[in-house]
Amino acid sequence: MSLGENVRHIRQLLGWSRSDMLRRLAPHASGRERARISQQVYQLERRASRRSDLLLSISEVFGIAPNILLNHDLTGLTLAEVKLLRPDADAPMPGELLALTSRFAAASDEARVIIDKVFAVDRDYPQLIGKLLIMVDVFLDGRVPRRGRGRIAE
Repeated sequence: MSLGENVRHIRQLLGWSRSDMLRRLAPHASGRERARISQQVYQLERRASRRSDLLLSISEVFGIAPNILLNHDLTGLTLAEVKLLRPDADAPMPGELLALTSRFAAASDEARVIIDKVFAVDRDYPQLIGKLLIMVDVFLDGRVPRRGRGRIAE
């Protein structure tokens, strides 16, 4: 078990390519910086290492504590099990909007344009996923959230 194996396994569970991960690790990096980070991720996944300069960034992107990524073999876990390692296990994993695609199978063309934009935001700004999920649920269920209480009114 190595940090790189854990990172590769979780990245693949999330359905991310290395370039997807790079966009999340360094969304505003210059071309040269992106190339350097991309090479670091590639090398991390290929070697049996217990350390990386990217550990804290990767930990933040995954929402999993660094000590868990370093000290436990996560390669046999499912996505549902990985979610349980997060401080808020009920919070959506980054990229989880993609799992909602079946709900949109019968969506109109106008709704699909909106959905495509939501997927792009999910990919480029994963920290917004929780807010987007609330908005999507409200849209699909026709309910409006009450202010201040976090409850949904019928």
